[in-house]
Amino acid sequence: MTEVTLTALRKDLFRLVDSVLETGEPLVIRRGGRRLTLVAEAVERKVTPEERWDAYMAQGVREGWEDCPDDIDTNKSHWTWDPDTKFDFGDK
Repeated sequence: MTEVTLTALRKDLFRLVDSVLETGEPLVIRRGGRRLTLVAEAVERKVTPEERWDAYMAQGVREGWEDCPDDIDTNKSHWTWDPDTKFDFGDK
């Protein structure tokens, strides 16, 4: 743990703060017989979209998926196509 006076901190503030942030080692500042400690805050690492996807895939297939009537693999309604079907797109 590094210890400096307030005067020394003022002379070299940016280097000392950068050192605390890089190393994580607290900095003790002395003034008039009292001590103040400067500590870097622990930052939570953000989860990337790839890590989120990997965690989702690691859960595996959900329980009871075979009983879902709307599942593409069991419903098979997506296999039917009629080229003569007319769709109403709300043309104005």
